[in-house]
Amino acid sequence: MTALEKRILTAVVLLPPLVGVILFGKGWLFALLVGAVAILCAGEYFRLFFSSARDRWSGIGVTGLVYLSAVFLPFQAAGAAVLCCVSLMVFSFLAGGESHAEKARGAGLATLGAVYIGAFLSTYPRTIALPGGEHWVFLGLIAVFGGDIAAYFVGTSFGKRHLLKSISPNKTVEGAVGGLAASIVLGTGYGALFLHGVPLWFVSLASAGAGVVGQAGDLFESLLKRAAGVKDSGTLLPGHGGMFDRVDAVISAGPVLYLFAWLAPLAGGQ
Repeated sequence: MTALEKRILTAVVLLPPLVGVILFGKGWLFALLVGAVAILCAGEYFRLFFSSARDRWSGIGVTGLVYLSAVFLPFQAAGAAVLCCVSLMVFSFLAGGESHAEKARGAGLATLGAVYIGAFLSTYPRTIALPGGEHWVFLGLIAVFGGDIAAYFVGTSFGKRHLLKSISPNKTVEGAVGGLAASIVLGTGYGALFLHGVPLWFVSLASAGAGVVGQAGDLFESLLKRAAGVKDSGTLLPGHGGMFDRVDAVISAGPVLYLFAWLAPLAGGQ
């Protein structure tokens, strides 16, 4: 079985449960699903950079605390709790017998992982709780994954100019443009069907934002893997690598998607 066939089979198996949870699992079920994804991503992230089991489990635990705080507490309390969690993480990584440079590097990498994964993914349960939230989540996933698929095929067929060769040698400018175009078209089409009352220009802008930030997130995760000297973050998903490999763009798009969903009533949405 080729890598592409494995990717398709994995997507076919995972897609129906995901759609069901988004449509019918608002609240605890959806939050728990996203939380599980956050823990899996955190596990892969901290394995990239930390050899100590204490450091890895500390990072995973604080990432979970950041996620739970940001999802379930009111905004003011959530902000304070996240700061406390991050402070705890920084101090925990400044302890120990390593050099000052290693301590600072560890604290920075740990804080990045906890906030990037835990806080960014926390925006999805908040998005789905907004009016029409399930459709905003679907729009974001369609824009990100549709753009990713289009970028792959456009880049494979027509790509000539490297986008950022030192970070991701297979990505091309043509693929990125084709992916962004697909994100806008697919996201706008979905919004026109299901986000009634939201102006199409606003839906198109949201789709473009999710597409651009999603591609940036994909490149950012490639940069992290380059820094760690690995090809994939894990082996959990056949054909895709690890969970972090699969949802890197989704993580980055979360805050942008939430912002557009929150602003939609101001733009004329219901």
